[in-house]
Amino acid sequence: MINRISAEERLAELRRQAEIRSSKSASGTSRTPFEQDSLVHDLQVHQIELEMQNEELYNTQELLNESLEKYADLYNFAPVGYISLDRNGLIIETNLTFCSQIDREKSRLLNTPLEFYVAAEDRGKFQFHLEHVFTSDERQTCELRMEKSSGPELYVQLVSILVHDGDGTELCRTSVTDISVRIDIEKELAKINDELEKRVAERTAELFEGEKKFRKLSQEFHALLNAITDTLILFSPEVKVLWTNDYNAGNVHERALKPIGQYCKLLIHGHAALSHDCPVIRCFKTGLKAVTVAHYNGAVLDQRAFPIKEGTKVSSVLLLVSDITEKMAMQAEALQAGHMASLGELASGVAHEINNPITGIINYGQILINECLPDSMEKDIGERIVKEGDRVGRIVKTLLSYARDGREIKTSIGIPAILQESIILTQAQMRKEGIDLQIDFPNDLPEIHANLQQIQQCFINIINNARYALNEKYPERHEEKKLEITALQYTVDDLPYVRIIFCDRGVGIPDNDIPMLTKQFFSTKPFGKGTGLGLNITEKIIKDHGGNLHFESEKDRFTRVVVEFPASSQGEGGGR
Repeated sequence: MINRISAEERLAELRRQAEIRSSKSASGTSRTPFEQDSLVHDLQVHQIELEMQNEELYNTQELLNESLEKYADLYNFAPVGYISLDRNGLIIETNLTFCSQIDREKSRLLNTPLEFYVAAEDRGKFQFHLEHVFTSDERQTCELRMEKSSGPELYVQLVSILVHDGDGTELCRTSVTDISVRIDIEKELAKINDELEKRVAERTAELFEGEKKFRKLSQEFHALLNAITDTLILFSPEVKVLWTNDYNAGNVHERALKPIGQYCKLLIHGHAALSHDCPVIRCFKTGLKAVTVAHYNGAVLDQRAFPIKEGTKVSSVLLLVSDITEKMAMQAEALQAGHMASLGELASGVAHEINNPITGIINYGQILINECLPDSMEKDIGERIVKEGDRVGRIVKTLLSYARDGREIKTSIGIPAILQESIILTQAQMRKEGIDLQIDFPNDLPEIHANLQQIQQCFINIINNARYALNEKYPERHEEKKLEITALQYTVDDLPYVRIIFCDRGVGIPDNDIPMLTKQFFSTKPFGKGTGLGLNITEKIIKDHGGNLHFESEKDRFTRVVVEFPASSQGEGGGR
């Protein structure tokens, strides 16, 4: 209202001065009535225009006053403090919010240095901030503490910019934001963070120590597993290898050269040895432990599959593969020793029961020979009785010799004598099977230093294998169904040796099976027809006598078994 009265008074004053000027101008000028009317009309129009402009100016002034009042309210009661500073840091202007922030009256703040209200520790920071505002056109930000008239310090953020007022004076216009809550939160967060870091450090130390112990246990566990001579393989449900203690199974090394290494290599690479009857497959299907024995390259492998379950589902299977060839061989040798002992007892009993009657039969035959005429049938019958009685006696004697103890005793003995003792036990069967036995030994064949029973056992094994091969190829009699046994003498480094060759024209042996013939439990015969120990034992005996055993064969044509011994003139010297 005061502004409105002042405006009307100014307009009245302007009108009074205009009338004075108009009267002065009119006194020196004479106008016609028409000109006077026209002038009056123009003046009236101009008066109306001025009045309209005055009204518009008045309305504008009203709007400006209202805006100014709003601005003053917004400025004074803004959520942040506002201050204007000169170069010296004096407070030129401030709003009520800032006054409230530091708990001081506005009249006491104006024209006082802001530095007075800044905490002593942060005044240097404030001076640095103020200097940068007046030397840079960019907005500057600073966080510091301010002192209130009472109570704790106030944490604020100053955001300042350089401005110029109406007369060009440079001012620093600054917004002051209370960040005490944020600082408290940050302090609390820092405290929590420190506590968390402490706990993390403690937990990390515990985990590190636990990991260290676990790593040590893991190394010990893996060292233990890798030290196991048996092979462990962990399979996934897709029958893929997850882990194995035979970690070098893919390389050619000492372990892989053994049958168990070769077999496990097939398991690990391509699963070539897995089948539907494989214990791993059965274990996944049934969820139960599965056991089987596999024959591979002359080795006997015991396979045991153990399910590893997650709940009721088999998540993986651990396969344990053990080479039990030696164990089986020892059991077989023990069994054979038992059989030989039983055979010895049986042979002794049979010899006792047969020798007495056969002696009587031979005596009766001899009586017929002595009492009958030379060309009579009775004498011929007597001679036949004596001959067959002697043959029965030799068979009993040979059987007793074969089953007799003392297999470690070695003497000088001729190869023909050993072969004759061996043929006595097999000749009747070969005659029944229609096998033609041909023997060709030179008369000057030297003797060897050997154990009769052991070499006899070797020859019988070789002869029985030849019989099997001939019977497989020729079930009936045939002109090619023959076994040829020859011998010869030769020298190596001026030392005499004896070579015995057993040659049959049977089914022969495939080339890839020849290196496996003397492996324990390897057999070319169907399951149940051979133990796979005969040639293995034969080779051991021959090598123990310093000799050698090797094979030559062509599939479906022939097999030649060559046995070599040092002659007895070398004593008990080793083989070559």
